Amino acid sequence: MLDFIIFLLSTIGATLIITQSYILKPLRKKILKINNFFGKLLHCSQCCGFWVAMIIETLLLIYHNQFDLNSLIIIILYGFIGSFISYLTYLLIRPLMDKYD
Repeated sequence: MLDFIIFLLSTIGATLIITQSYILKPLRKKILKINNFFGKLLHCSQCCGFWVAMIIETLLLIYHNQFDLNSLIIIILYGFIGSFISYLTYLLIRPLMDKYD
């Protein structure tokens, strides 16, 4: 259960940092100019959440020495979970970001 909470919070945090933070804003703009597809990926919480979640789940499986080729299905499923939770979080905090930015 603790690993799932770590997974959720780290996925949400990393996705918000990548898609919304001021620190990475210049990098997002530069990538958008270079490659439209990857630039949009870095602006979309749902898209980015999918890939971030798959990376985080892979790291958790490696950390627990449970990574093997059969884990690929679990990693993809966690990607879907991360996509949903990242987008839901974005929708919930978007009004606050608009109000205080």
